Amino acid sequence: MKFGRIKRQIIVQNSTIIIDMQINAKPQGMLFLSQFQYQLIIINQMGNSNQRMQEEKYENVMKKFKMKESIHHNQLGMVRVYNLKDDNNYSIFEFHKTATTSEEAKLMLSHYKNRKCYNNDHLTQIFFISEQNSQILCQDQTQLTVIGEFFYNNIQNEMKLNYLSKNYTNTVQQFPELRLWQITLQIVDACTFLEKNGRYHGEIKSKNIYLHPDQSVKLTEYNFIYGSMTGYQKALLVNDFQYLSPELMKELRAKNPQPNVDLVKNDVFALGLTLLELASLSSCEQYYDWISKEVHIDRIIKANDQLIQKGYSTLLTNLIYQMISEVETRPRFSDLKEVLSHFENEINNHIDFYSKYQMKQNHQLNMYNSVYTQPYQRPGQFNQTQSIYLPNGSY
Repeated sequence: MKFGRIKRQIIVQNSTIIIDMQINAKPQGMLFLSQFQYQLIIINQMGNSNQRMQEEKYENVMKKFKMKESIHHNQLGMVRVYNLKDDNNYSIFEFHKTATTSEEAKLMLSHYKNRKCYNNDHLTQIFFISEQNSQILCQDQTQLTVIGEFFYNNIQNEMKLNYLSKNYTNTVQQFPELRLWQITLQIVDACTFLEKNGRYHGEIKSKNIYLHPDQSVKLTEYNFIYGSMTGYQKALLVNDFQYLSPELMKELRAKNPQPNVDLVKNDVFALGLTLLELASLSSCEQYYDWISKEVHIDRIIKANDQLIQKGYSTLLTNLIYQMISEVETRPRFSDLKEVLSHFENEINNHIDFYSKYQMKQNHQLNMYNSVYTQPYQRPGQFNQTQSIYLPNGSY
């Protein structure tokens, strides 16, 4: 399903914020929900109001929703999920966190209030925060209630249902390249926002890239929940499989609890693997030996080269090469955003800008292992700060 931008209007009335999300139909035969309006009334919680008043405001919020289930979410932990009564496509999560000391309560509250202020269309939003103080067995406790956007669908599901399902009738059975550029642009936008705020995602993989009902991307960074672990920490402490870069795998083999690497560039590497997984329709776990904690870069490069045979452009494959290159030459998200800005209008308006970079199979270059072993610089390889070389020149 194709999608467009969402207009958001915030109106403050009597300490109530109304978020009006509207999807407008556009020309060129794009599929949209026409004039769909989604209103979510939330409370702008300020200061320590009367507890009963907080409860009444909370009840007024939840009247708009109906309880669906309690689940253990991959990133959020235990949450309750509610659907909008008027439209089951829209959901919110609710979770409660308890602090046993006043200092912990201050840190938690500050964390969620700061996260609530994040203003990026491709990051999961927090709508509501409240605190309630109580005393249990002569011990003061503070319980925080947090409510925000919830998304069931993700990019991994889109790949499995649309392109790997035996019941799917599309004879092409591969991700359209334009869709991959849309996904890339939106993830880079969100991760650039995090980078500029001194943060990073920490666990990029296909199942952690969520889809809004309009099919745009939504990300939930690792520390969305106060005190959560990064992907690297999960790999180190519970041996959970992650898309880790070669430099981070080296730290993992050494069992280093505080890796001395550029974690933003590790996210870029993970995004490169994710795009490769979507384009090849094949899990990236095959490129890792998780027992010896090794990543086989030569296999990744070979798989990326083979995308050209499937009809993907050299513009896309060069971008993926860029993301999986050595850490010294690998770009950061801010670098990628600068390059993608030259194609942003075409991507957002569903215009094919990449077909002219497609190569016929008998004219392909033998690029295997070139990122790590060849002395020359290939098109698309990151050369110097703020400069990424693409087939049509340098930006």
